[in-house]
Amino acid sequence: MPGLVDLILEWLRGYPAGYERLLSMIGIEVHWAILQYVLGLPLLAVLAEAIWLRTGNEHWKRLSRNLAKGFAVVFAVGAASGTASEFGLILLWPNLTEAAGRYIYFPLYLEIFAFITEVVFIYLYFYADGRVSRKAHLLIGVLALAGAWFSGAMILSVNSFMQSPANVLANYDPTTGSWAPPEVLLFVPTQVAQALDAQKLASVGGKLLESGADYVLVSLPAGLVRALMGQAFAGYTVGESLLAAVARPEAAQALASVPLKSVLDSIVANTVRHAGVYTITFKSGTYVATFVHSIGAAVTVSAFTVMGAYALRLLRTPGDDPDREYFRRAFKFAAVVALVAVAIQGTGSGHAMGAAVAEFNPEKFAAMEGTSEQITSLPALIHAEGLVHGKLMPLLAYGSTSAVIPSYDLIQSDFRPPLVVHYLYYTKIGLGVLLGLVALLSVACLRRSAEPPGWALNLSAASPVLAHVVSFLGWAVREMGRKPWAIYGIMDVQTELTVNPPPTWQLMLVAAYLVALLALLFAVVYVYLWKREESGR
Repeated sequence: MPGLVDLILEWLRGYPAGYERLLSMIGIEVHWAILQYVLGLPLLAVLAEAIWLRTGNEHWKRLSRNLAKGFAVVFAVGAASGTASEFGLILLWPNLTEAAGRYIYFPLYLEIFAFITEVVFIYLYFYADGRVSRKAHLLIGVLALAGAWFSGAMILSVNSFMQSPANVLANYDPTTGSWAPPEVLLFVPTQVAQALDAQKLASVGGKLLESGADYVLVSLPAGLVRALMGQAFAGYTVGESLLAAVARPEAAQALASVPLKSVLDSIVANTVRHAGVYTITFKSGTYVATFVHSIGAAVTVSAFTVMGAYALRLLRTPGDDPDREYFRRAFKFAAVVALVAVAIQGTGSGHAMGAAVAEFNPEKFAAMEGTSEQITSLPALIHAEGLVHGKLMPLLAYGSTSAVIPSYDLIQSDFRPPLVVHYLYYTKIGLGVLLGLVALLSVACLRRSAEPPGWALNLSAASPVLAHVVSFLGWAVREMGRKPWAIYGIMDVQTELTVNPPPTWQLMLVAAYLVALLALLFAVVYVYLWKREESGR
């Protein structure tokens, strides 16, 4: 049986563009590490300010002010890392943006306005403090929070589309356990549809479903769509492509010299128009769960970071220091928010996310659960014995104890995500439970005594790192579980890659820049927030 290291090496070798994927992973994870604070800190700042308005205690105002400082700093660096990530997407994966451009342009267009909203209200929230009324300042904070979440909602709709497009149907039946390749629904223009031979199309798994004024709704197996996309971006003509094999002879001859990409482009344009040019990305089956779970992750990491920071303050502050009461209050606030956030993540939004993956990405779900004879791990062994898969997991995933969890080994090999996803997923679950216990113990200690014990503070001080690891693993499972797809059911990784990949040294240089950007953020936070707060400024 292969071990974890073997599975990681298999994953690295099993998909193309290894260095490009590694750079993208570094860029996205660096950006997400920063972006979590852009999404989470404003909520904490607004909550602290609202408590200040209600109680009049200046400790809450001080806490809100410090959180706003952190918010402003991470937003500036997050904008830089986000710009670098976007350029990386265009330069390394240009075919992806070309193929999905009509699908994703509207939320990305709206994201411009979301970004402007963030810029205006984030810095207005910071600099207008003391210059407007208290309630007006709180309203500005709410608008800054709304801008940040609006921006996140737009970007996550694009990612959700890539994970589970609304016009791609997963083909798994949980009542029988039978799996077949996903089906892609396309509104094919009538002129193009007339060139298709229904019998030839049926022989490769395609179906003509219904007709409209200017379209024929066609269902194609994902494998055929993936092959056609690859041929289109390789410069094939219709006569050289698989499309000729399912066309009527006279049509194939007439279209032989037409670029395949032109035909597919007309199909994509018509599909987007009928599916909803402004709404198609938001119709992804995993979108709502993705948005709630991602926002929850951002709030969780932000709360644990604040809790860890004030735990360090308490560990280093003498008992007679006048600031100690403020540090205790801030620590308790962050601990309570962290406990609530991690509880919601582990139950409500986490369950919704898992159920969405089971329904719309059954191949990823099979890899997450490790339903394969190739691996041995505690979760997989429990599943094999039926203790979980027999009752609990089918109930959680499909709402029925008689449902069947998809078998990884029964899935066609070129549709399988890497099995390393299983280990990453259950490591994330285990560390997430540990994270919840840290928050629970901290809150429990605070209920028993106003002065938390040293061991609880030490655990809390280490919790931000643990929270980041859990969040990182969550995105690793999401993105690695999408492989071999760039867009589920439509385009694979090889097809989305640029035909002019940069040399390895350039990729390493960009990766070093991104890591240096994150290190710079740590340095700025240390000097601007940590050191200044020692003097109460």
